Amino acid sequence: MREISPVKLIGSVTKSRVYFCHARWKGRRTCIKCNYRSLYYFEKYERYGCKRCRYKFSDFTGTYIGEFNYSPDITSHLVYLFTLGVPAYRIRFYVPINLKTIERTFRIFRQAIYDSLFEEIQDLKLSGQIEIDEALFGGHHKGGKRGWGSIEHKNLVFGIYKRNGIVITFPVSDRKHETLIPLIKQYTKKGSLYYSDDHTAYAMLNMIGKHQVVAHGREEYVREDTHINGIEGFWSYAKTWLYHYRGVPKQYFHLYLKEIEFRFNNRDKDIFYMLTNILVKTVPNH
Repeated sequence: MREISPVKLIGSVTKSRVYFCHARWKGRRTCIKCNYRSLYYFEKYERYGCKRCRYKFSDFTGTYIGEFNYSPDITSHLVYLFTLGVPAYRIRFYVPINLKTIERTFRIFRQAIYDSLFEEIQDLKLSGQIEIDEALFGGHHKGGKRGWGSIEHKNLVFGIYKRNGIVITFPVSDRKHETLIPLIKQYTKKGSLYYSDDHTAYAMLNMIGKHQVVAHGREEYVREDTHINGIEGFWSYAKTWLYHYRGVPKQYFHLYLKEIEFRFNNRDKDIFYMLTNILVKTVPNH
């Protein structure tokens, strides 16, 4: 099936349903419990029954899309607006559902992205030239300490960036050696060339690879090819995205972070089709 313009799906229940069904089954509908191909169809209920195990299910049972209670054309519209980066508080003027439902839908989109990325990085090992850094997100300054002195009021994030490649981000509880080094070891190949600032947590990086440092504490930011401009560029990208959301609930910050990582790593691709393929996957057991 050829990719169809998202605009053509908006307003068409039939086209949207066909599109999502194709993304779900790729032309081969099988029992979601035992994977048997021979099925009954109950037209009245729009459900299928397996001739082997007798399990009954609909096209989107157990998927992220299956959690939505409105028509497929509205789902298409919301996916399209989400991929464009339109905040939920603005979308209520374009779709016939309330703001709370839109916010819940977007939260499911972000959870789907989070789950998909979590699965992808299980065996991921970045190599080559790697930049590493931490950043603080969230919280308005209301007097008192600034910067790292106000860490208790903000979200601490650690990032690993392969130059001219992708970034992986992690919310972390602190900047200590025992917190950051295991993440570096887990997601990068031994022998890589690491670039970092002069934070003490990275002092032992030369034990697992080559290590180049820019001494931010001494106002040094670039020295020939030694810099961390790539990961710092991502932090700027992320904060720009978060700004137009007008605040992020702290309990869902990790979902927003992974959404931005997903956008950044696929910034040269059409993420509408990528997201729809994620949304028709089975929701994992958390």
